[in-house]
Amino acid sequence: MTDILVTNDDGYKSTGFVSLIKELSKHYSVTAIVPDRGRSWIGKAITTKKELKIKKITYDGVEMFLLNGTPADCVQIGLYDIVTVRPKMIISGINIGLNIGKARTLSSGTIGAAIEGAIDGVRSLASSLSIPVNLRDKKTDFYTTKNNTLFENAAKITTKVTSIIMNKAFRDVDLFSLNIPFEATVSTPLEITTLFNTRYGRLFHKTGKKFVRRTPPIQFKNMEEKSDLKALNEGKISLTPMSISFSAPQLLQNVEQTFQQEW
Repeated sequence: MTDILVTNDDGYKSTGFVSLIKELSKHYSVTAIVPDRGRSWIGKAITTKKELKIKKITYDGVEMFLLNGTPADCVQIGLYDIVTVRPKMIISGINIGLNIGKARTLSSGTIGAAIEGAIDGVRSLASSLSIPVNLRDKKTDFYTTKNNTLFENAAKITTKVTSIIMNKAFRDVDLFSLNIPFEATVSTPLEITTLFNTRYGRLFHKTGKKFVRRTPPIQFKNMEEKSDLKALNEGKISLTPMSISFSAPQLLQNVEQTFQQEW
């Protein structure tokens, strides 16, 4: 029986993915299904106009299924065609880079996979690791096994959070988004946070007749109290409980009264 179904949006060679599976497997039965290539910034997209194919491989000593689809596709096929009994949890990650704030959260393939799991009634967790500027400037290869050690602490933190979520009931929480400072360990303080409210700014830049996406860096300023942005700026682990309901029950009465009067 599978305890945890694991996926990501960075592809099967991601150092964060392999490190997470190896750490989780010390404590749980894990089944992994993952896009056969990077599918970042794709949100909760579901494939509709091509046939999907799956194959089983072993990579760096880890057995996994590869799918030529999206992270959300992986969750669907994982739940209905791979595992024989529904898992206790779905974990997506560890993402190479943060997934914080409302804008990035709604665009993330890592979060999208967790949302797909939550829609199907499985408690879900998306995990992401902050990558320091100096590692990006050095063009560190995050798709080689020799750099798996960079994600070892994040894998241990994710596993610790998983064990707490798995054994407790959280009313009205559909999924969690976990964001981890690069230097964090299992002893680092963890704060329960909200998604900071900001825009991307300009995403697409015109070059000749074409547009190229260049995502603006996250700005650590105007930080709201209890937000994921502020917690990470203070060196804390951020854990954001989320609901997949886009309605706002606390606002319904006000809206209802207005439309009763104006309609």
